[in-house]
Amino acid sequence: MVNSAPVSTGNPQRVIVMSLLVNAAAPMAIFYGLRAAGVDQWLALMLGLVAPAATTVHSVITKRRIDMIAGLVMTVLLLSVALSFLTGSPRALLARDGVLTAVAGVWILVTLWRTPYYLNALRLFTGGALRDRINDAWRAEPAFRQVVRTCTVIWGSALLLDAGSTVVLAYTLPVDSVPLTGGLKLAALIVLAEVGSRVHFRRKAGPFLVEPAEGGAGRDDR
Repeated sequence: MVNSAPVSTGNPQRVIVMSLLVNAAAPMAIFYGLRAAGVDQWLALMLGLVAPAATTVHSVITKRRIDMIAGLVMTVLLLSVALSFLTGSPRALLARDGVLTAVAGVWILVTLWRTPYYLNALRLFTGGALRDRINDAWRAEPAFRQVVRTCTVIWGSALLLDAGSTVVLAYTLPVDSVPLTGGLKLAALIVLAEVGSRVHFRRKAGPFLVEPAEGGAGRDDR
């Protein structure tokens, strides 16, 4: 799909994706790299926090303020490090990933009260006449708005499901297998959310976005 406008750093889609990459994928790569080099589990997990911590500090410095995401990430990092020092357990650090995806899931669901996450995603990945029809349908069609809200719920629920299962895995599986298992699980849930939301949107919202035949009756493309 074509995006005819610059991507805003405040766009929910970009924020969620970047948050998952920095707070889940990067620590996992660092963990397994250090484990392969012989570093123990606890230290490898602690050093894996460098990427999200550095990104959060950079965000605060460049923006000269602590926004909601930076504040939440920093709070979770500090709490997980403190808990890990108190318990000496690497599992407390592994459970941190569940807290972060829970934050992302709750944030997505909170957007239902104003501009749903999925509507912002549609606006980001479409352009021209299609984006205009999306905006028109959102303003004029209650059924279309319900479809967008349902797709938003699909994404938020997928991340909350990942959060809960991540905490369970952190305290049940062998420590060395948790980051990989959790990463694969998160990827699978994201794929399911993407496919499920797209199928639902095309089936239920597609009729609202059909381009009117030239010279014929139909929606005003404005």
